[in-house]
Amino acid sequence: MAISIVSLCTSVAVFYWQRRHGDFDLARILHADLTSGEAAKARDLLGTLLHSPDTFGDDALPDVRIAYFTVLWSFERLYAGRCAIEDGGTAGRRPLKFLDRLIRWPLAYWSENLPLVREVLEQRLGTVEDDQPIEALVELKRAVLHT
Repeated sequence: MAISIVSLCTSVAVFYWQRRHGDFDLARILHADLTSGEAAKARDLLGTLLHSPDTFGDDALPDVRIAYFTVLWSFERLYAGRCAIEDGGTAGRRPLKFLDRLIRWPLAYWSENLPLVREVLEQRLGTVEDDQPIEALVELKRAVLHT
């Protein structure tokens, strides 16, 4: 019986270690998704629009709209991944705090500035239909920044 109890305890410990390790990996992947590749190019384009709006003619605005949604969808994936880590219970607390630390600044910055980009797009291109990804951004902001 003692061997069974030791085996059970070992199995549970290994499960929690693997779960936590997987959650840390997920947190790193989600952060990389936001800070590299297409999302990085999109953030650069949106940042240019925010800080030098006069440099954009109407012909560049379709690319800005694509960049806008690229960044929004990155935050939507972050929200989904954060929910998955959070659903891990006790095993997910440290990875969740790690992820929140990684994304706190970009989340605060883009939560404030994406509405400004959206405003420019709506003024110059018409309606922007982004209700679902915006909802994910708002929920992510509420969870991470407590606002």
